[in-house]
Amino acid sequence: MRKALILGTGAAQLDAIRHLRDSGWWVIACSYLREGPGLGLAQQFRQIDITDVPALEDLARSERVDLVYSVGSDLAMPAVARVAAALGLRSFIWPALADLTQNKVRLRDYLQRRDLSPVNYRQLRRRADAVGWDHFPAIVKPADSQGQRGVCRADSMRELLACLPPALAASRSATAIVEELIEGPEVSANVFVVGGTIVVNELSDRLVVAGFPGGIPRGHVLPARCASEAALAQARALAAQCVHALGIENGPVYLQMKITACGPRIIEITPRLDGCHIWRLIREARGIDLLAASFQLLADEPLRALDGPRRAEHLSLHFFQQPPGGLFARAAHPTPGTALYSEFYLQDGKAVTPINGHLEKVGYCLLPEAACALP
Repeated sequence: MRKALILGTGAAQLDAIRHLRDSGWWVIACSYLREGPGLGLAQQFRQIDITDVPALEDLARSERVDLVYSVGSDLAMPAVARVAAALGLRSFIWPALADLTQNKVRLRDYLQRRDLSPVNYRQLRRRADAVGWDHFPAIVKPADSQGQRGVCRADSMRELLACLPPALAASRSATAIVEELIEGPEVSANVFVVGGTIVVNELSDRLVVAGFPGGIPRGHVLPARCASEAALAQARALAAQCVHALGIENGPVYLQMKITACGPRIIEITPRLDGCHIWRLIREARGIDLLAASFQLLADEPLRALDGPRRAEHLSLHFFQQPPGGLFARAAHPTPGTALYSEFYLQDGKAVTPINGHLEKVGYCLLPEAACALP
């Protein structure tokens, strides 16, 4: 039986673990904590930090794994790239690319040098680095974290300086970035590349929770319709330009953008599948299975998952959410009768672990478009 090493046991990795098991793989999952919805589904678990490359390499060698990957985790991608390279396994990315896309300052530098998505920004390591910054409102973020940890809006220098300590604390390199606040509706681009050719470039509206910094997602709508067709075409073109500029030849790429009055602007780029299950939304609507296609490419199998029939014109994905610290109760999150699919990450009575610290995802469902605006 072929063996796969999946880094992480969270909700996003649950999709990967389930798919691989259903496809006949033996799945070894690892995480620094013995928890997460993927824990009970993997045939084997090792308590290893997903950034500990030497320990992961030792595990992969001893188990003679055929594949190493992760879904929805920026933190895992440098380790994925390094372990795959060390073992001679197929990989979509290489260590330098993984490091580049994980660091928001370096990625902004890279895009700026190529005149892609111009945005005012600055690296911050101490209060003195903020002297002279005058682009307000602004967003302060950790340079190398993921999700919405340590993200804060600043409307003045006083607020910027107050935002800096939590951003630095959430960064593994004690580095933050301040950017001008980019205004406009948000879209997600899920791109898939085969042999250097972009074969999928699908935009969806990214719905966010009002009143929280960092754009906490509450859902996605496919196809995107938050802007004119001309503006959305510009967003697709920018996504393609970024993918080619990064030199990505194969696999999935996820981009978050905002459609501004000056054109689309990149929020983030990561060479992996997204962590919001948009692959399932795309599969249900378009008949294209980006999750299966990713593993078919990694396993050097015939690429069959991109050839499904188109199923629906309009669908949406809605997250069930609640504040961290309380206990999960499924009854508090009724699934609409029109749902095409639903899943919860927790069992009743389990504590909701803080991830972004504001409002956590506890499950999701796919809905007809008419139901996408549920509270």
